[in-house]
Amino acid sequence: MAKKVKKMKRLTDQMRGKLILVFIGIICLFFILAVRLTYWTVNKGSEFETKVLGQQKHDSSVIPFERGKIYDRNGNILATNEKIYTLVLEPKNILLRKKKYEAATINALHEYFGFSKKNLKKVIEGNKDSYYVVYKKNMTYDEVAKFQKFLDMADDSTKGVSDAKKAKIESAKQVKGISFEEDYKRIYPYNSLACRILGFTSSGNVGNWGIEQSYNEQLNGVNGRAYYYFNEELDQEQTVKEAKNGNSVVSTIDMQIQKIIEEKLNDFDSKIGSKITNVLVMDPQNGEILGMASSNPYDLNEPMDEKKLLSLYSQSEIDEMKAYTKEKEAEEAEEEESGEESSEAETEQEDKDTEKKKTIYDAFYELWRNAIISDTNEPGSTYKPFTVATGLESGVLTGNESYFCTGSLMVGKRNIGCSHIHGNITLKDAVAKSCNVAMMNIAFNEGAETFYNYQNLFGFGRSTGIDLPGEAETKNLVYNASNYSNSVTLATNAFGQNFNCTMMQMAAGFCSLINGGNYYRPHIVKQIQSDGGDVVKDVGKEVLRKTVSEETSASIRSYMQETVENGTGTKAKIEGYTIGGKTGTAEKIPRNKKDYYVSFIGFTPVEKPELLVYVTIDEPNVSFQANAGLAVELEKSCMEEIVNVLGIKPATSTKE
Repeated sequence: MAKKVKKMKRLTDQMRGKLILVFIGIICLFFILAVRLTYWTVNKGSEFETKVLGQQKHDSSVIPFERGKIYDRNGNILATNEKIYTLVLEPKNILLRKKKYEAATINALHEYFGFSKKNLKKVIEGNKDSYYVVYKKNMTYDEVAKFQKFLDMADDSTKGVSDAKKAKIESAKQVKGISFEEDYKRIYPYNSLACRILGFTSSGNVGNWGIEQSYNEQLNGVNGRAYYYFNEELDQEQTVKEAKNGNSVVSTIDMQIQKIIEEKLNDFDSKIGSKITNVLVMDPQNGEILGMASSNPYDLNEPMDEKKLLSLYSQSEIDEMKAYTKEKEAEEAEEEESGEESSEAETEQEDKDTEKKKTIYDAFYELWRNAIISDTNEPGSTYKPFTVATGLESGVLTGNESYFCTGSLMVGKRNIGCSHIHGNITLKDAVAKSCNVAMMNIAFNEGAETFYNYQNLFGFGRSTGIDLPGEAETKNLVYNASNYSNSVTLATNAFGQNFNCTMMQMAAGFCSLINGGNYYRPHIVKQIQSDGGDVVKDVGKEVLRKTVSEETSASIRSYMQETVENGTGTKAKIEGYTIGGKTGTAEKIPRNKKDYYVSFIGFTPVEKPELLVYVTIDEPNVSFQANAGLAVELEKSCMEEIVNVLGIKPATSTKE
């Protein structure tokens, strides 16, 4: 049976009319909306843009802290800061109002800074949606000041001013979207002065070497922040958390003394020279370091100046190190990119292949390091007073002993020599004339246990505790009663050979010998001050231990006065002053090469020492290196000026 087809209804004329009216209504509504949007865009666009900007929260900006200053003991500034500025462009704001501010802003930047108009336009329009584009860094105050004064004219009134000034004011009002971020640059007013004491800073206020590193935490402060918004008038409103500046450090250094020793050292190096020459000045009564200097200073404001490396290396060596540095950096970058690590065997082989090669950074490390606390050497005869003090303090010596020196002493199968054939010699003269034979006999009488226990007490093989980075670890560079090899070791140690120490260890221990037996912690800082100048912390003298009695100390001082009056240190005499001291002439390894490390450590007044000056010269550039007189003369040239700086008066009577 066929299905019945349902008949479809057609639109009537009445239905068509209603539908047409609906479509016409919709079209009219769209037209009205389009007209309204056009009106708002043309007449209210800037107002809406302002409202939108006012609702936007801009990123906060950092308010940098100022790193604390470093002063010498008399308030002279050794390290300070200089404000620097970063020019920031805000292209989005510069291009507001149909770019009406752009031309004025570009013209002003060109006029005051000489920037290229073409480049400014390219940067601004190339970052049109940005509120933050760094255009130039490290601008000085002098560069920025005139421009900032010009911008401030935007707030001036145009009433009653000249046409020229009125034009300037109107021009300033048209400059938009420019700001300067402040920061600080570390400045060292005296360039290379005290370079190895102060150290320097790198990016991010990170201290490197010296006081800058040791007191980095105290010197650094805490950054502040400025949180800002645009209000409906497009003015910035800020909420500011102020920065907290770092504390300042008052060092024990006397700038006048530092200048003296650097001048004298430089004079010696220019006339004679050496592998390295060092001068250390201390106050024996409290452990304060008044000055320290070494050969080859560098400018703290330009610590990576390759020209300074020429004092240590040839240009060809520097070029080789630079090439090797690039090679190493490329290898490391390749390994990091690939994610592959060398096997232990490969790494070990690479270390063997490159152990003699240096990067340019290794070279700078050698330049920056402080040899006085980082280098170790056999001290030589400056150790002899310690050997004698050990005997006096332990009761092995009474002070009335005498010895017979034939010029050498057979120890086991070794014939160990002396500098001279002294014949009969008293204990005092054994120190004054630096007799090795007497010292060996004294050490044998003391015995290994007593000798090495006192050596440890005097600080050899131990950290001095100085508040500077880079102090050498010397525990394995000295012997003790359980590991000294044989009688030859004890014999040579008695006159300062066959063990190593730093200059700082020698000076700190020596101070205890001459100040009555107090071993003070050597220190380079005496006070921490707040940003406002209030005292945060006093760093006073600190006795770490007692080494000898006042009686032993007095005896040692008299023996060393004899050294200067009639012994090996006569060139150290300064008219009117009582001076004691000890020369040192250490033969370096290999012994057959005849290279020497010569030294002199002197002090004044003998009765109660206020000043100690220690000079070492490593391989002086002379045909006969074993001449401690070179060190004596350099020490004297320093001391005779330093006594005036410290106000140490001549004695009323001098020993004839």
